[in-house]
Amino acid sequence: MKLILQLLFVFFINLGFSQDYREASIIFNDSSSIQGFAEIKDNAIYFKVKQEDKADKWSYDFAKGLVFSAYGYSEKYEYVEFEHSKPKLLQVVEEGNVNLYRDAKIYFKGGNTNFGANNLPTNTGGSWEMSEAFYVKRKTELYVTDIKFSFNLRAKKYFGDCKKVIEKIDNKKFTKKNIKDMVFFYNEYCGSDDQ
Repeated sequence: MKLILQLLFVFFINLGFSQDYREASIIFNDSSSIQGFAEIKDNAIYFKVKQEDKADKWSYDFAKGLVFSAYGYSEKYEYVEFEHSKPKLLQVVEEGNVNLYRDAKIYFKGGNTNFGANNLPTNTGGSWEMSEAFYVKRKTELYVTDIKFSFNLRAKKYFGDCKKVIEKIDNKKFTKKNIKDMVFFYNEYCGSDDQ
């Protein structure tokens, strides 16, 4: 619940200051990068060198990803390939022998939503909710794998080369609620650079 409230706070702060893009570096497909200001909308990167400039729209055709950075904190996003759909811009949670990607969405469920004079949603009944999907990918793989859907089956198959991870899945120490911990553990204790 606390996480949802924090995400809502960030969401409303971003709505209030949407004319100010966040400090970021855009990374192009040739691995070059440029520092400036950016935001993400509808699977596209809107980037400008100076805050007062007009933003240019970039997609996976030319951009590899984006790194937001400010106040000693960074948040990385990359376009990742899916087997049956176009690449999607996802947050990079962990990088290692297995990379972990997160796709999170906040939405309003139930009740009636009205928009007040300041264009902020007001609601009667219902609640804000968040959905998350997690994807994993090794450097040698072309496409990401949805690890949250059918968690036990897919996680055991994907991490089948590590008995410690399988044991922790069987003992319910790794579940779809702590996928991050499982990938961190795998990268630390099981994975090898040869994979």
